[in-house]
Formats: sequence, structure tokens, C-alpha cells
Amino acid sequence: MAKTEVEVRTGQCPVHEEVEATREIPALGFPYAYYAIVRARAKRRPFVCPLCGKPVSFP
Repeated sequence: MAKTEVEVRTGQCPVHEEVEATREIPALGFPYAYYAIVRARAKRRPFVCPLCGKPVSFP
């Protein structure tokens, strides 16, 4: 199973106000070219609220 890194950032959830939003980024592994592409795509995903899963906005 691939390991993941969790990025955390404070943002504004439309439902829960200020939350510590998260997103998961897969760790680098073999084959390196595949994981480089997967990591780049994951970094483009939005941070989400840990309580409801909705995308979070940042001031």
C-alpha cells in the first residue's frame, strides 16, 4: 500500500467556519515517473473540511 503525506492549512469552510483543512498527497515511490505525475495531480486538488468534506476557501 502506498504511503501518503497529509498537508494541513487553516481555511474557511462554508458550513463550519474556520477549520484545519487537509488533503492527502501520495509519497514518492517506484516507478518514479508515475508517482511524480500522481503527486502533481494531487497537489492541484482542493483542501477539504475534515468534518463535512466540502472544499475550503482561503482569505
